[in-house]
Amino acid sequence: MSKLAVSYQETEGKEVRIRKATSQDVKLIFDLTKRIFQDYNVPNNSSVSPALLETKEDVKEDIETKEVLVAISNNKPVGSVRYYSLAENKFYLSRLGVLAGYRGQKIGSKLVTAVEKQVRAQGGEKIILHSAYKLKKLLRFYQNLGYQISGLQNKSDYTRAIISKELI
Repeated sequence: MSKLAVSYQETEGKEVRIRKATSQDVKLIFDLTKRIFQDYNVPNNSSVSPALLETKEDVKEDIETKEVLVAISNNKPVGSVRYYSLAENKFYLSRLGVLAGYRGQKIGSKLVTAVEKQVRAQGGEKIILHSAYKLKKLLRFYQNLGYQISGLQNKSDYTRAIISKELI
């Protein structure tokens, strides 16, 4: 993937920059993920979100083997996303999240848009992801970006929506 550095100017005067994470960002991504997914943890469920169980080694491996993007707002890391190729033209998006105080500012949308742009540049035609089915606001977020729920996956910990978008 080419080096990614995209800037956006917000109407409130807040600049949001999306950049590719590097090996020096392991602690940053680890800490950011823990803070973000603590809020996203599935309510009324005894299990813990898989994002909260990952180690710094898991994050290091993701940075080395997948694409990891970071959103920076006024020089502060406020969100991130990971994605990787599943097959020739299919990609999987995971760990999308934005810190609670920055939600509603289109940062999540900008992260998804950056992923879509990079996936298209790599010849990708479809993005697939899973999201907790109980988190209706999050499902609407994806639907507003053109993603569709294509099924449900019942796991022992919680039900996940299978969500996808055709990019062609």
